[in-house]
Amino acid sequence: MKIIYKFLIIFVTLFISGSALATVGGPTFIYTFKYNPLDESVYYIENSESGRGCPPELMKISLNSGKVEVALSCDEGEKIIEGNGYEFSPVYAEIERRTGSFKQLVPINLKDNRISIDVSFVNYTNFSPEISEIKNANFVASVYQDNKKILDFPISGCSLKQPFVFGGYAVPGFDKKIVLLLSAKGDCWEGGYIYESLHVVGGVSNLDKTYLGNFYKGPSALVPNEGTLVVFEADTINKNIAATNNPELSAETDANSKNTGMIPYAILAVVLGLGLGYFFGRKTKN
Repeated sequence: MKIIYKFLIIFVTLFISGSALATVGGPTFIYTFKYNPLDESVYYIENSESGRGCPPELMKISLNSGKVEVALSCDEGEKIIEGNGYEFSPVYAEIERRTGSFKQLVPINLKDNRISIDVSFVNYTNFSPEISEIKNANFVASVYQDNKKILDFPISGCSLKQPFVFGGYAVPGFDKKIVLLLSAKGDCWEGGYIYESLHVVGGVSNLDKTYLGNFYKGPSALVPNEGTLVVFEADTINKNIAATNNPELSAETDANSKNTGMIPYAILAVVLGLGLGYFFGRKTKN
């Protein structure tokens, strides 16, 4: 009996320990965007609630290459708070020490800057070849300004009916580039979690950098406001935008417009033909 009791204690202990170390799903939020002119990169805080439960990490994205790198890692953060449990204030203090001299990005109104975004479905990815359950859906986001496409980039989601929320930021000293913040369900794990990411968009012009005073982005999902765009896969960019970038579609649109304009004349001709036929038919009988 004692042997069985000891075995149960060991089993329960191992089970609890294994559960504590197991990875779990969770959202990923990013916030506090700053520009460092020395390496022309935007630095930001990433707070991931998945995996082992890391402290906030400091990330950076290059405005030249779009490459994302870690500036203060999870391991570094864990060493900083070692012995303090989950008290993250020392990590935030270290991040502020490193980025305190950097320039804040300015949240802008995407609509006022004539920017629109179209999201197109590509395909689904399953958890494995043997498991048909959907892991995530793959999309392409197409960014337009003044009806002209300036960028395509891949994004991940879960459902064709989900919303994608985009926020825009102007970078101090840059008039041809902005940074887009994407906040959306990023996969189908446990029903789907919000994943946020930054994307560099070049080729913009005549930017209105009016500061959105009521815009705040913290360690939570981006909240839509008058400056953001909420996009669904089913939404379509105005056909004139597509025609501007596709001469064949433009010609087709013009032809359809001409054909549509001829419809009233065709109807009038039919009515007149029937009337004349009726008139001459009666005259012949008389």
